[in-house]
Amino acid sequence: MTKIVKINIIIDINAVLFYNDSKVIIVKIITLDEREFDNFSNSHKYNSYFQSSNYAEFAKENDGYSAHYLGFVEDNDNQLFGAAMMLYKPLFWGYKYAYSPRGLLIDYENDKMVKTVTQELKKLLKKQKFIFVTIDPLIVASERDRNGKIIQFNNSVNRILNNFKECNYEHLGFNLYNESKLPRWNVIAKLNNDGRTIFNNFDVKVKEKISYGNSIGIVVEEDVTMNIDDFYDVVKKSYSKGGKKLFANLYNAFNPSNKIKIFYARLDTKKYVENVNNLYAEEEERNIELANIIQSGDTVKYNIQKAINDKLESDKLLHAYKKDIVVSTKLLKAKPEGITCGAALVIEDAHGVNILVNYVDNSYNKYNADIVLTYEIMKYYGKLDFKYINIGAVTGNFDSSSKYYPMLESKLGFNSSILEYIGEFNMIINPPMYRIYKSKYKKK
Repeated sequence: MTKIVKINIIIDINAVLFYNDSKVIIVKIITLDEREFDNFSNSHKYNSYFQSSNYAEFAKENDGYSAHYLGFVEDNDNQLFGAAMMLYKPLFWGYKYAYSPRGLLIDYENDKMVKTVTQELKKLLKKQKFIFVTIDPLIVASERDRNGKIIQFNNSVNRILNNFKECNYEHLGFNLYNESKLPRWNVIAKLNNDGRTIFNNFDVKVKEKISYGNSIGIVVEEDVTMNIDDFYDVVKKSYSKGGKKLFANLYNAFNPSNKIKIFYARLDTKKYVENVNNLYAEEEERNIELANIIQSGDTVKYNIQKAINDKLESDKLLHAYKKDIVVSTKLLKAKPEGITCGAALVIEDAHGVNILVNYVDNSYNKYNADIVLTYEIMKYYGKLDFKYINIGAVTGNFDSSSKYYPMLESKLGFNSSILEYIGEFNMIINPPMYRIYKSKYKKK
């Protein structure tokens, strides 16, 4: 049985009315426990792993937040129609601020609901000395292609923004980079349970990279032991700032619900030697055939110029394979057990999965381990009927000359598109104290 928040028992009836399909709804705010909140979140269209008790536990251990779970119900039948996870910290003079990651779980297209819920939350939180609440709703503003061109625009965005403005929310703006708490731009791909269909929908370059990685011996394995020490040993070159504690906290928060997994990309050095020798033998045979065609001089039967061009390309391939044979032989001798050249960490939510880490050692970039990792993870979760995969965050700078473009390019090509979210807002609860916070206490 859910409990009504004690300090909000007295309800101003005139302030909490909104209309839903011509029916008057009276709203009250109740306290939810973790299970109740998670159940509601998992069924909501704006669900993400950020809106879970698992993430609240992570935020507590990693960033020192406390958590409280609120529900919004219809007074006449206690029907839960919305919820919010509030992570909060002290600021100054006994005042606090809260953060609701990925926003309130309500219908943002219902204008009256947004205004009423905001109004009641402000009343409740002002009594508890909150200055403001930061939200970053999972509202898609637009879907874009790799060049930044809009594929689809959410026609409700302007109305939602106007509602927020009327409710005294402060918008961070349509930021392009990493100014917000959570990324505003993410690369998303749909999943299905047929790995071959997934592969066939990729861009040609991605398919070629996957085929090459597989051909020289890249294999992907799930780490069923979930050994964080081993994982951090692989990725620490790129994740030294957060340290092993970051990943230990993620593991401790999400593993009890079995929502976190680790995958490794391993170069099988024995297969590498075998496959490269096979590739060399096949190309050598093709090279000899092309040489015979050129030597025949038979312009009626053959396109000699094409054969010459193909022979030149074949010579280059043979030279590359010779070098690979030398390298692979040395690697097999040094590392007969194989080489871990990449790792990925994945967190699941109710309907999809999110790649938080996709790391590859720069020494093994040429083997496309990160690309193979992404594909194998997509196959793995497609078979489990997950609906989408968040391949990772990018910026809103689509200029091919930008320093950010390689990060963007590495995540595209998987039949994916870029989702631009509406952004980050501060729900201002105490305007005078908010002005003091911004002028004297906010980190510049």
